[in-house]
Amino acid sequence: MDLLQQAGPRAASVRARLLDDPRTIPPLDPLIPAILRAVVYWGEGGAPVAIVHDQHTALTRERIGQLQELLSQPEPVPAHHPPTGRLASLRLVDSRSDSRVQVADFLAGVARRIASDELNDRGDETLTALLRPYVDAFSSWGDDRSWSVLGPRSSAQP
Repeated sequence: MDLLQQAGPRAASVRARLLDDPRTIPPLDPLIPAILRAVVYWGEGGAPVAIVHDQHTALTRERIGQLQELLSQPEPVPAHHPPTGRLASLRLVDSRSDSRVQVADFLAGVARRIASDELNDRGDETLTALLRPYVDAFSSWGDDRSWSVLGPRSSAQP
């Protein structure tokens, strides 16, 4: 409880910033950092990246413009994400009628289940090994034990 009380002023400051500027990317929303990392990964070497995503309330025209702006800066925010990649386009589609999004949703569900099982100490060694190459080194993960097994080898080992 002491830690929560100590964090109170910082939490209030973040809340005030979010209320003052609706353009601020919500700090706990994993979608925007995930898109940034995907563009960085797939756009390595400067290749333009076109994304097809299911319709999502957080992906407004303004937010997509922010993503393009962040990726065009020398150091996109957040700073711990390397500044490479170019978002050529981000097209929103109906996930019920786009097979690409359906396959991506299925694979994301499988990955989520494997990671969740590992987090809860019920991981399958073979499945975890298959998932590991697709886990981003910049992922936020609060459990050191499962991260040491699940995270990319370069970030999981000192």
